[in-house]
Order: sequence, then C-alpha cells, then structure tokens
Amino acid sequence: MMLTLMNCIEMIPNRLKKIVDSKDDLFVKVKNYCGDKKIQKLVFVASGTSLNAALTTKIFAENILKIPVETIYPNIFVNYMNHELLSDKNLYIFISQGGSTKLVYRALEIVKAKQLLNISITQELDSPIARLASLPIEMGSVQEEYNYRTIGFSATCSTLYWLYISLAKIKGVISEEMERKYVDDFNSTINNLSKVKDVTLAWYEKNRDLLLSLDKFIFAGAGELWPVAQEADIKYMEMLPIFTKSYELEELIHGPQNAFDKETGYFLLSKKGEDELKLEKIAEFINTEIGENCFIVGNNIKNKRDLEINIMGRFFNPLEYITVFQVLAYKMATDKGRNLTVGVYPQITKYITKTL
Repeated sequence: MMLTLMNCIEMIPNRLKKIVDSKDDLFVKVKNYCGDKKIQKLVFVASGTSLNAALTTKIFAENILKIPVETIYPNIFVNYMNHELLSDKNLYIFISQGGSTKLVYRALEIVKAKQLLNISITQELDSPIARLASLPIEMGSVQEEYNYRTIGFSATCSTLYWLYISLAKIKGVISEEMERKYVDDFNSTINNLSKVKDVTLAWYEKNRDLLLSLDKFIFAGAGELWPVAQEADIKYMEMLPIFTKSYELEELIHGPQNAFDKETGYFLLSKKGEDELKLEKIAEFINTEIGENCFIVGNNIKNKRDLEINIMGRFFNPLEYITVFQVLAYKMATDKGRNLTVGVYPQITKYITKTL
C-alpha cells in the first residue's frame, strides 16, 4: 500500500535522527577528503528545493566557518558563468536529490575537469552525480514516495548542518563542548517536529474554509526564514497547485504591496527578537487595509488567529518552521481533491527533460 504524503512528513524526525547519529562517519569522510586544505568559500550548485536548503543553512555556515557561501543555479553555472573564475580555494557542493539532474551533472563535470574540490549530496550513492563526484554524500532522505521533496528538504538541510560542523571541527574552530550543544539542540528540534505537526493540523481545521477560499498566497520572512518562505512557496505551487510568491520581509513593502488584494493569503514567518515590530506592523497593515487574510507563523504571536508554534531549536529551527508548510500544503492539496501521485502536466517531458 502506498504511503500518503502525510506519512512521509511523519517519517522526517526518524530520518533526521539517523543523520545526527551518523555525524561521526560524515566527519571521517570529509576529513579524509578535505584534509588540511584551506577552503575559502563554499559554492553550491542546485535548484528548487535543493537550492532552498543551501540558502536556509547559509547563515549558519557563514557563522560557524567564517567564510562566504555562494549559491548558483545550474543553468547559470554551466552556460553563463566565467569558468576562469573557478578557484582551487573553493569547495563546490552539488545537490540533486534524484542524482540525475542534467545541468547539475554538467556543472560537476566542469569542476572535475579542473580538479577542484567537489562534493555531491544525493539520495542514493549509485546515481550518476554521486558516481561522478569526488566525495559523494547521502542526504538521508532515502527514496521518497512523492516528488514534492518534503523529506528531501529537511534531510538536505540537516546533512548540510552536519557537513558544516564537520568542516568546523577540521578547522579547529569549535570545541567538543560546542559540538555537544549542537547535538542537544538538533535533537530538541527534531523531537519537536511531531508537536509542530499536531499544532498545525489543529490550526488548519479552524481556518480551513478561509484558506481554501483564497486563490493565491504570499510568503515572507527575514534571515534564514526567508529561504524557508521560498520553500513554502514552492510547496504550495507544486502541490495545490496555486500561484504563489515569496519575499524577504523588508522587500515585501518595497512595491509588492501595490498588488495586495483580499483574495490573497499572506504568511509572515516570525522569530522572537528578529524584526518583530516590522513584521507586526506589516500584518496590521494587511489585516486592516486589505483583508483579514494575513497570518503570522512562529513564536511571536499577537493575534489569536495566527499560528503559534513553540520553537525549541536555537540553531536548527528552520526545520520546525518548514514542517508547518509541509503539513498545510498537503492538507490544502488533498482537500482540493488534488491527486499527489501524478504531476499536473506529466506530458512536459515530451518537450523538455531536466534529467539525464
């Protein structure tokens, strides 16, 4: 019997637990490959959910490693980037859940030809991209039942977090005590995902009719919650399907507000202590001047109609926030009668294909 997508969402905590439990194996692999090389930048080549995972973990990486992180779409990397700018001081990381994205493979070929440091992150190690990479790493999602990458996003973020921690240990910039704090915080985060799911389901039932009446959605957040908003955007567009858009919180009021209307739903991702007043004022503006369709999601809730979740993680809480939108997208899609086992336009492969 095929699992539902909700079953897949419910698997995520156990999958993430396996990732943290295997962190020492990851460290050994990374240390054996990178050795004492002085890495000055991380460069990610990915798209869609994989790119969002890199963006979500970017701030954590830059804070712990003290080096810049760059993200590039595969098409830009292969066809529009000046390859003379590629550097042996960089570590290039290629993410493709299925492991056969055509342009990610081509980008990896370019880096390999220049004998530059490279890592792949895929769901299986026998995929074309993993076989080509100098250091292939499993993302920990295993084979997902659906193409909507719920396990994949959370697993990729988690694998990246522990990749950064491994690199920081190699550089000698974190102590064993700090690593233990990361382990404790990660476990607190993933142990809270089931509760976040339950709270979200209860909130959805109270707001179901209103949500289903809206014909498009906008998502916004600041810092590491902006790429979480981008991932929520993708999930809604793919699964419902419905027109969506995501913005960095400040950018939301630099022109986009001129297109606001009462048929649109607005989700603002909130974290206590970060842009609190600005976020509250934006929500107040929308609910007062546009329509009462703006919802704050997080641990900084002022309105009883908002979705309050008790955030447990300090470093890894994007995993908690995205659970909300994985659940909401699934519930709204199924309540709209969407069959998530098939694509809306499977015939697109007659015109163009993105895989090898």
